[in-house]
Amino acid sequence: MTARIRTLPPLAVLDRYVLAEFLRYYFLALGGFTAVVLLLDAIGRIDTFLDYNAAPLQILAYYWNVLPYQALLVAPVAPLLATFLTLGTMTRFRELVAVKSAGISLYRLFAPLYVVGLLLAGASFVVGEWVMPQANLRARRILEADIKGRTMRNLGSRVNVTYLGQGNRFFVIRRYDVPRQTMVEPMIQEFDGERLTRRLDAASATYEKGAWVLVNGLERTFDTKGLETAVPFDTLRAVFPETPVDFAKTETEPSEMSYPQLLNYTRRVRASGSNVASYETELQLRVAFPFANLVVILIASSLAAQMRRGGIALGFGFSLAIAFAYWSLIRAGQVLGNNGNLPPLPAAWLGNIVFLALGIVLLVRTPK
Repeated sequence: MTARIRTLPPLAVLDRYVLAEFLRYYFLALGGFTAVVLLLDAIGRIDTFLDYNAAPLQILAYYWNVLPYQALLVAPVAPLLATFLTLGTMTRFRELVAVKSAGISLYRLFAPLYVVGLLLAGASFVVGEWVMPQANLRARRILEADIKGRTMRNLGSRVNVTYLGQGNRFFVIRRYDVPRQTMVEPMIQEFDGERLTRRLDAASATYEKGAWVLVNGLERTFDTKGLETAVPFDTLRAVFPETPVDFAKTETEPSEMSYPQLLNYTRRVRASGSNVASYETELQLRVAFPFANLVVILIASSLAAQMRRGGIALGFGFSLAIAFAYWSLIRAGQVLGNNGNLPPLPAAWLGNIVFLALGIVLLVRTPK
């Protein structure tokens, strides 16, 4: 005679109990792992802070802005450990046996955890897009300008400069001489949406009296049908909003851009003919990495339901091992994507694909 499978309404007593235990462990784990990562970073930078006599408030301001990035980095470990501890404790005290004896499927028991994992994935994406980029930029400015006393610009020469200017204008410069305010072999493209409308190529360009003077080049204009008109010039005076200060600045890192900004920047770089593999991989990672919060819960729930002994120590060990393996796959996929050895989409989702498949196999094999 087969046992009768019971159904439960949403947010039943069992759901509230499981979620309460999960969230308690989750916030403890997230706070603990974030604190450890920040402490390790502080130990690595202690010489810098001492050498530049950093004030305590400067250090606090720096780590306040580094906090979102570091928290997102270790975020998948928190639901992983919380799931192990929640279900592992229920297994240890034979609560899972009671749940199954009552005719409640483990699929139903795990359901609220999967919903929370999906919500955590969404929250990670939101923080990564609307909080982290500006916080990373402020952290870099505090470290370089406030603590080290440096300007956020290069005082020498920069090579292979790409710069996304105002009004859909994109600069590709072979070398930029900062002291002389001179571009060497610049290519300047202007767009109307995705359509290239104008391109300037020159041997050099120098900033003089509020304008860029381009020397020995070619001006190309493109109409709505793509027909090109090319006019060579000895000198051409072009007034752009971009000044020498803009090209002397250190380039904005992808981690300091939101998804739309990075997408727009990638499109401009691609239109210039430059390699965009690393930018496209980063774009895919912006979406793929938050889903780790759901994938690790899928794996941990299946493993924790089968644990019979070991308790917290075994759960902690499993969490670190799985997290290390996941990060290794993410990093391997990122390198393969940046090098062009793997398309950006599978490169960024490599970790999720492997662990999602593993999680589904484990879930199917878990005694219900």
